[in-house]
Amino acid sequence: MKISDKFKNRGGAPIVSVEIFPPKKEEAFQNVGLMLEKFKTLGPAYISVTCGAGGSANRRNKTIELASMIKNKFSIDSMAHLTCIASTAASIESELKEIEKSGIENVLALRGDIPKEGFDPSKSEYSYASELIEKIKAESGLCVAAAAYPEGHIECDDLDESIEVLKIKQDAGAEVFVSQLFFSNEYFYKFLDKAVKAGITVPITPGIMPMMTKSQISNMIFTCGASLPAAMIRLLNKYENSHDDLLKAGIEYAGAQISDLTKNGAAGIHIYSMNKPEVAARLMEYV
Repeated sequence: MKISDKFKNRGGAPIVSVEIFPPKKEEAFQNVGLMLEKFKTLGPAYISVTCGAGGSANRRNKTIELASMIKNKFSIDSMAHLTCIASTAASIESELKEIEKSGIENVLALRGDIPKEGFDPSKSEYSYASELIEKIKAESGLCVAAAAYPEGHIECDDLDESIEVLKIKQDAGAEVFVSQLFFSNEYFYKFLDKAVKAGITVPITPGIMPMMTKSQISNMIFTCGASLPAAMIRLLNKYENSHDDLLKAGIEYAGAQISDLTKNGAAGIHIYSMNKPEVAARLMEYV
């Protein structure tokens, strides 16, 4: 089922989804069914599958393979991430055909990470996610989701400009937006208010990630540009030497975010699960 239709038919209940990534090691990938069995018991509306940092061809193939497995073997609607910065029109067309052939109905269109070595962005056939969205809409019948950045994109510190880009993505054909993670709901509410005033009419789902380790949070700050509220900094300092206590505090913190978002009418909740069904299960209790 197309995710856009899920939102149209949701009534007043939020659409709850989770994100996973293809395991890097082949033996782990072969055992991914055990993880998906656990996710299935949670009943997510859909599962999105990332293509990993760098978006290599092998990782992209694993994305489609895993998204197909979710849809066809486990009967859960899936959404495959698709990046464009290092892609050609021909490669995008090939991937779209493979995605549709696999029975997948949804994609998340992203620019993707710029390769660190041996790549000249000026020679890329695609420079922006909006260009990829237009390509997908022209070449397929897929539902297209796109990314939203409540604190602005890490490469752009102007929130108003980020909203303008969001509108360009919607005009290109984006039917749903999934937000980057954030640790203060106030950023999301401010962003949502600006988006609506700018003419955004499609659903924007807030993305929530629980803190699990201090290194994980540090990585998110540098790769995503997410801000750390004082309350989270205090928790990190208090429990940094106790993995179990930090995880418990992280789930409670993210759970409070979810409860507040749900209470205030969020269209959906997208959980960045880090491939941990047990964490997703505990967070779903707050919806």
